[in-house]
Amino acid sequence: MNHNKTPLWTALQSYAKDEITPFHTPGHKLKPGAFISLEEVLGKAFFALDPSDEISSVEFNNDFETALKQAEGLAANLFGAQDSLFLVNGTTGGLHYLLMPTTGYVIIPRFSHQAVYSGLMLSEGREIYLPTSYDLEWAIPLPPSIEQIEESLKGKAKQAIVLTHPTYYGTVPDLEKICNLAHKNGTMVFADEAHGGHFAFSKRLPQTALECGADAVVQSTHKTLGSFTQTSMLHSSNSEWFSKIVQAKSVLQTTSPSLVFLGVLDEVRRVLASKGVDLMERAIELADCCATQLSQIKGVEVLPKNLQSDPTKVVFSLRELGITGIELEFLLRKDYNIQLELSDYYSVLALITLGDTEESITRLVWAIRDLVQRISYENCRPLPKFKLNIPDLPPNILGLKNAFYTDKEIIPLQKAKGRISGSFLTPYPPGVPVIVPGEEFTSDIIEYLLWCSHINWTVRGLMEGKSVSVLKENNAFSRNLR
Repeated sequence: MNHNKTPLWTALQSYAKDEITPFHTPGHKLKPGAFISLEEVLGKAFFALDPSDEISSVEFNNDFETALKQAEGLAANLFGAQDSLFLVNGTTGGLHYLLMPTTGYVIIPRFSHQAVYSGLMLSEGREIYLPTSYDLEWAIPLPPSIEQIEESLKGKAKQAIVLTHPTYYGTVPDLEKICNLAHKNGTMVFADEAHGGHFAFSKRLPQTALECGADAVVQSTHKTLGSFTQTSMLHSSNSEWFSKIVQAKSVLQTTSPSLVFLGVLDEVRRVLASKGVDLMERAIELADCCATQLSQIKGVEVLPKNLQSDPTKVVFSLRELGITGIELEFLLRKDYNIQLELSDYYSVLALITLGDTEESITRLVWAIRDLVQRISYENCRPLPKFKLNIPDLPPNILGLKNAFYTDKEIIPLQKAKGRISGSFLTPYPPGVPVIVPGEEFTSDIIEYLLWCSHINWTVRGLMEGKSVSVLKENNAFSRNLR
């Protein structure tokens, strides 16, 4: 295939250059008009590239869907897929398309992204959760083991398993073995590869999920490969399931996708085809340099390589100096104008991509070195290491989908024991739900959530005044009525 071509991006630019008088949507009519502030920031060109669903191309008979299909075919070739889709609702949308057609049991690790849970809410599938194990030293979630997968595949037939590849912290499961095991049991493997789209461009990175044998993957092209925010790609090696994905997309995706976003994916693919390997090699070198320099600063710990399959995610900690990751993220933003990707109780994550430079790495390392020197003047003590005592998975009383659509009320967390959760409560990061809709609050879960709140660990779903959503008291599944 000729990867120098950009079918959609070129046709979109041609429409702008033709200066057609538009009697079609959108309302701005391809020019800023009265929106002076938007013009000052975005320029006239952005408006001209937003012609709803119009393009200019004799080859494609001015049909954007034909141009898009060819662009997606080029992407499939580049990423080693049979079929690909460009997405304008992020990897969230792609996971929804993947899961909406499911009708059987679907195995998901507990630390899966919330889009996996919401995808199951759109389906007739039924969830089976894999408990999350953690590295005790760094308190980060680990991918499921082969033994966990093997055990979960026993009993009733499982239609699919959804795995995160890699985790937010850059750790990967033994995906090739898992795929072989799952396929022997007639189970499809889907990969949430939101943070792994760049794996295809370096042998120094883990194998892609498709290379490992996954049936379909969704990648956030915007996270690590340079496209605009909310643009992603879905890649499939399973033609039968892909036809179902396309049907789901026709129901769930807007009928007015942004051609700017779709066109940008086309152009990013072209650049990656010619320069992706070199760009990724440079990013890995910068990440290695960053991690090495940080590890040489007294009081700074860097996540060890046995937990770090993806070197572009630089995870480090100042806990020996008494600074939580949450505090470190705040100080870097406030005092040094640096924003990190995430923080937790122990550590922070600096994401290094093809957009980084020597200057950005130097600035981060200098800031950490300066901050450490400032801290050393005080009587700092190592951060107290908490005993990692994550609550067991609570009883699943009603099921995810049914609970989500059941009437709810808001009550104090302290009074929630025995009640059925109406929402997700997720300490973030790393984003592992402690309880999800349909599950019963236990004393351990309440105590753990209160502790998270006490140390200012953000808990998504925990409302003002430490209140939570539960199914209404008159619901037949409420323990109060048993």
